[in-house]
Amino acid sequence: MQTSLRQSLILLSFLGVTVATIIVVVSLWLSFSSMIKSHVDKEVVLVEKLLNNVLAEKESRTERNIASSLNAINSDAVLDNKDIEKLSHAFLGSLSQSIEGSANASESYVSSSYVSSSDACSLDIALINLDHTVISSTSNSYEKGAQSLQSVAMAAMGLNHVLSVENGVLTHLSLKSVVLNNERYYVLMARDIQREVLETVSALSEADISIIDRTAQVLLASTLSTRLAEEYHPSIAGFNWQDVTFSEAVSYIEYNIPVSTLNTSPAKITVLIDVANYVQSFREMQNMLFSLYLLALLIISLFFMVWTKRITSPLNSVITVIDSVSSGRYKNKLNSTSRFREINELESAIGQMQSKIFRREERIKYQAQHDDLTGLYNRNFLEEFFVTQMRDGKSIQVIAITVIGFRTINDLYGYSNGDNTLKSLAWRLLQWPGTSARLAGGEVIYITDEPLNELQLETLKYILEQPVESNLITIPVKVAMAVLECPEDASDTEELFRKLNIVSDNAIRSGAALTYYSEALEQGYNRRLLITTELKRVLATQQHELSVVYQPKIDLKTMKVCSMEVLLRWNNSRLGQVSPDEFISVAEQAGLIEQVTKWVMKTTITDLAYFRSKRYDFSVAMNLSTHDIQNKTLLNELVALLTEKGLSPASLQLEITESDLVADASLAVENLSSLKSLGFRFAIDDFGTGYSSLAYLKNLPVETIKIDKSFILNLSTDENDQQIVHTILSLAGIFELNVVAEGVEDAESLNILKEWGCDVAQGYYISRPLKREDLEAWLLTTPYHE
Repeated sequence: MQTSLRQSLILLSFLGVTVATIIVVVSLWLSFSSMIKSHVDKEVVLVEKLLNNVLAEKESRTERNIASSLNAINSDAVLDNKDIEKLSHAFLGSLSQSIEGSANASESYVSSSYVSSSDACSLDIALINLDHTVISSTSNSYEKGAQSLQSVAMAAMGLNHVLSVENGVLTHLSLKSVVLNNERYYVLMARDIQREVLETVSALSEADISIIDRTAQVLLASTLSTRLAEEYHPSIAGFNWQDVTFSEAVSYIEYNIPVSTLNTSPAKITVLIDVANYVQSFREMQNMLFSLYLLALLIISLFFMVWTKRITSPLNSVITVIDSVSSGRYKNKLNSTSRFREINELESAIGQMQSKIFRREERIKYQAQHDDLTGLYNRNFLEEFFVTQMRDGKSIQVIAITVIGFRTINDLYGYSNGDNTLKSLAWRLLQWPGTSARLAGGEVIYITDEPLNELQLETLKYILEQPVESNLITIPVKVAMAVLECPEDASDTEELFRKLNIVSDNAIRSGAALTYYSEALEQGYNRRLLITTELKRVLATQQHELSVVYQPKIDLKTMKVCSMEVLLRWNNSRLGQVSPDEFISVAEQAGLIEQVTKWVMKTTITDLAYFRSKRYDFSVAMNLSTHDIQNKTLLNELVALLTEKGLSPASLQLEITESDLVADASLAVENLSSLKSLGFRFAIDDFGTGYSSLAYLKNLPVETIKIDKSFILNLSTDENDQQIVHTILSLAGIFELNVVAEGVEDAESLNILKEWGCDVAQGYYISRPLKREDLEAWLLTTPYHE
């Protein structure tokens, strides 16, 4: 949800004041908490010290009284030390008198310390044997002959004195070991110290104290009134900011003093520190801060309401102008009336923005419809224009003009000269009436105002193909022109561009001057597309549609098999038998030739290794395209496959077509020389179809030429073919090249070749291409193999 600037500024001020107030309150609370903690710690330490003093004084007095009574018993000769009962009564009586005397003697001290003479009036003493059985006692609290649970517990815990709750009173229990009549006994003394503890703490400390039965959670005694003591016990274990701020009941802080007690009847001493004055001071200061906080909010809100109005009013005017600009209206102007320099600068910037946006919009509109380089229209405009023409029911002629080898022009002459070539072609085309648009690269579409006849189209082509002068360089230009008549050939843009691609592709491949759209062209294009799709599927799924066959070659001197040519076959489930001449060219255009070659290499080398295992020593000839020769990685894989199967490169003869060699003879020399150094042997396939001289062969590392079968098929009857073949054989002899004749169909042709010195023959007269298993059977029966 969006908010206005005024709301945002007021909210920001509110947050600032709120955060500042919270920081002050937190700081105040931390100081308050620290002060309370210091006060509480001081009072707790004092109470602990007073309690320890009381217990230490009791323990010290007990030890003195026992020592005094033992001395008195041991000095009385009248007693029969063998009568333990009389002896125990005498000991306990002496001990009671000693304790009472010491209490009276210290009465002035006790009075000053708020300690009563409870030692005498609330004292129970029992003499207990080592089995913790009561021998005698000074009261009915300990039954003679019964076991003392207190002594058992204290002995087990290893304690000399503990605090316990006896009959609802905090009692100090002391267990001492004495020797009477050379026997060891325990003296268990229980003193009521509850009142003494309360009075001592009340007199010497500002804190209050409560004594609680921890098991029953019952209040035994407290320096507070009964109502207050019960009210604040046991709920208070500290305080927090919420309690101090919102609860009226907070006035005491509770702290439990750890003391040694019996598990059977534990006691808990709780210190209560009154912090009411501190809490009240904190609340008053906090309320004052809250009042200041509200006042500050009110003042700041009023201030920002006035101040933001001076800002938002001119900004609203700016927004109005910007809305006009977004709607394409650039006439509204801003009249600066603000007192703020920044807003005036903003209004000035908005005015400049209006002018720049207007100019930029005009430029963008031009760029959206035109090609930056040539000034022709672009594809977007062309599509809109074509749709308009079709919607208006007009008949138009669409011509696709493609600069053949435009990438080569960029590579040979540089991109600058390539751009100048396009500009020159665009200028020439603009001289003709119609609408022209550049699609990409060297592709241009020309829609004529009036349909052009074939002569006019050829004239246009002639004009466009005139050389271009750029930077003192003459650049030859060749274009392919594809023609569509619309709406007969295409009625929407998708169909238009699809069919233009089909016709342009055919025009480039065929080299025709003009190419018109026809159903046959589209069928051929669709077939190539289907071949590409199916070939991709076969290569990806490794289906067994591809296969190889081998056609034997014989040495005409020995008339024995010397080699095999591997030929690729494809029997597709949708297309049937597909000729290699058809799908190999498609594979090259689609970038699939490497995968096809890899499959052939792997299959051929595997079969060759098999033949070697059967002790056949013939070599295998395998065809490679220019793409394959230029692929260093592919050739390395070929060497690796041969090495893996234990074969040498000499086991293979690589055949390259003459047209591939003539296309780039220098590159062919470099690549073939590199391969020859690895041990490969090369032959020129389809020799005689490249319309070239044998002279260039002296620079190629080839050992064999293969006469194209078009010269051999009718050799026995065609004198022209005989002259050509005889000439080739003579020149091959001069260059010391071996010759293979392909396409031998009859015995007479075979004899002619043998008579003229041809080295190797291949053809259906010798054998048709055979699968590996059929080839094995043929080798066992043919006269051409030993």
